[in-house]
Amino acid sequence: MDKQAESENIAPSGGKSTKNGNGKDKGKVPQPEKQSSSQQASSSSGKPIVKRKRKRVKDANAPKHPLTGYVRYMNEKRDAIRLKHPSLSAVEITKLLAEEWGTLSDEVKKPFLEAAEADRVRYHREVTVYKQNNETSSTNKKPKTNGSDSDPGKEVPYLNGKEERQREIRVGDYEIPIFTEDFLEHNKVIDSELRMLRKSNIDYEQQNSVLEKHVENMDNGIQKLENETNSLKTRNAVLQSYLQKLKTVLAGALAGLPIGSGKEGATVDNIDKYMGELHQMAKSNSHGHALNKAKDIIRKLDLQSLAT
Repeated sequence: MDKQAESENIAPSGGKSTKNGNGKDKGKVPQPEKQSSSQQASSSSGKPIVKRKRKRVKDANAPKHPLTGYVRYMNEKRDAIRLKHPSLSAVEITKLLAEEWGTLSDEVKKPFLEAAEADRVRYHREVTVYKQNNETSSTNKKPKTNGSDSDPGKEVPYLNGKEERQREIRVGDYEIPIFTEDFLEHNKVIDSELRMLRKSNIDYEQQNSVLEKHVENMDNGIQKLENETNSLKTRNAVLQSYLQKLKTVLAGALAGLPIGSGKEGATVDNIDKYMGELHQMAKSNSHGHALNKAKDIIRKLDLQSLAT
């Protein structure tokens, strides 16, 4: 009996077992599982294993994204700049082309911008056809499960372990699928354009400051000229009034002294002509009597009172 009890209490090699008083197994005691070789390697090295993302396969049938006017200009001029300045790096050449693009006039930029607009229209047209073809092919290939179509949303694993449905990518002017070569290249172009625009913005702000100062100086100059003009207008009005009074006084004083071929003396209407004839007589020393008499009449006039 003792030997039988001892043999019943001995557990098999796979694990220990115990029996209750009724001779039934209570169950095997679970043994700890052995770690896999990869887990042992990671635990021994202390570095987590990072899985590389699989490179996204580019669809050869997808429409080619449109190029902006600035990129078209760079593609056209890059080789010429590289031949002209072989010592410059690619970054320096891009910077030089960006500065040249910023200084171009609208007339020079026009063909590049028109070509970019035509390319954008082409891209939208091809994208529409491409999406229609994809929708048609995906509809034909969809398997039905439980009498309903499978969900078109693709479940994508994320780093946090959760699975979320991939959002549909909207196609727009600058909406490119992320993590693609086109996306990275587009980012480089956009960064270059942003740097160029920031530099152009600084240059324009400096030019604007200079122009504002110039406009301020011009306003001050215009104000000064307007003040001088008003002053001269006032003085001219005073002189015009004095001239009119002088003509009236001379016409009244010389009304009884006809000269030359005329039979009448000076009047307000002919005083300019009358005084011109007196001047000619004084230069030619002719008609001495009439000239001397006119001098005596003018000498006796009180012309100082006309200025008041």
